[in-house]
Amino acid sequence: MSSTNDPIPTFKELERRGWHERAPQYDGGAGRMTRSAATQLLDAVGARAPMELLDVCCGPGYNAGGAAARGCTATGVDLAPAMVGEATRRFPRATFHVGDAEALDFANASFDAVICGFGILHLPEPEKAIAEAFRVLRPGGRYAWTVWCGPDRAQLSGIAQRAIEALADLTVPMPLAPPRELFSDPDAARSALEAAGFGDVRSEELPLMWRGDAPADIWDWYDRGTVRTAALLNLQSPEVRERIKAAMIKDAARFATSDGVLVPNHESCTSPVSRSRRRCRRRRSLWRSIPDQVLRRPRRMPSPPGDPFRTNLG
Repeated sequence: MSSTNDPIPTFKELERRGWHERAPQYDGGAGRMTRSAATQLLDAVGARAPMELLDVCCGPGYNAGGAAARGCTATGVDLAPAMVGEATRRFPRATFHVGDAEALDFANASFDAVICGFGILHLPEPEKAIAEAFRVLRPGGRYAWTVWCGPDRAQLSGIAQRAIEALADLTVPMPLAPPRELFSDPDAARSALEAAGFGDVRSEELPLMWRGDAPADIWDWYDRGTVRTAALLNLQSPEVRERIKAAMIKDAARFATSDGVLVPNHESCTSPVSRSRRRCRRRRSLWRSIPDQVLRRPRRMPSPPGDPFRTNLG
């Protein structure tokens, strides 16, 4: 258990540090599921030669590597240096750099397509990342991201949500962060994208499946394969951690089959087109503008409407 007297990192630093530490084990854990969405993401932007494509929050490079294999000039950026190292080693046909999705180091109108696979939900100010994607896209270029659906469709998330909501101490000192499901609703995604200047916004759902050998594997997924959830769990007392663990394993057992534990964890892919360049009005942070009484958040931990803790999964 981490000390609650330790300084609280910013959400950006928590994410950078967490994914840097998890980079070597990502491919054998979370990557087994997230890489399966690469084809859909690349198809959404029509990735093909000779397009110039930017993969934001590239992680170990699955999407940029796939774009390079299609003949694109592919560039990937990630805030975690170890993730950039993994991507460079795995996909030498693409180029990778350490970079911030909310402050891209590229000139205006540099790319034909920008993609972000499961990255927008890890950013402290996602509206800045959306604006940056719009800025570096050429007019008519396409942007696409993937995010997890809500817990009714992404049931892997629901398993942790139920256990943490029922058993965790939610007053532990976590950094303020946007709700993970901020863009799980296609209407919310469309609103944010159109405010940044995008048009022709399309969303579709892809049925992904989490696979484990035994129900206990669900704990390893969250403890070693996530950042926000792992941080929250590490701040619990040993007794509370064990109760949460037992509840998650019991819940996961419902999904046991003769082929292992199969838990549906659907994702949503959203893809808009960049319109001609125009000056967009500056907006307040999309999630900070939600009133506290609507969020019903515990101390320092924002949540979307109807979900009293949902900022900590993923």
